[in-house]
Amino acid sequence: MLYASIALFVLAATLGATILVTWLKKKNAPKAVVYSHGLAAVSGLLVLVYYAFTHPAAYPKLSIILFIVTALGGIYMFLTSGPDKAKPTAIAGLHALLAVSSLITLLVYVWG
Repeated sequence: MLYASIALFVLAATLGATILVTWLKKKNAPKAVVYSHGLAAVSGLLVLVYYAFTHPAAYPKLSIILFIVTALGGIYMFLTSGPDKAKPTAIAGLHALLAVSSLITLLVYVWG
């Protein structure tokens, strides 16, 4: 179950990097990529939370907290950016750093 969560987060990271690179080129990211990024990230988080409920004695608490904070940043960007609006690249960079930190925390929990 943790491996599925990791795989979904890696997919979300790949799609997120695509969005960020597109924004840095001052272009709009394709909607399919944006929606797929969100879907993969939310799915990874839900799998991780399900794991926490099924393993209450030991689960990656810090990783879950970091991913939730990351998700809040992603929701903010999704709601405030659009095709005709300025892209919040600074927030996107912070979002990406937090997401990578969250994933590293999860990887250390699994393989550490």
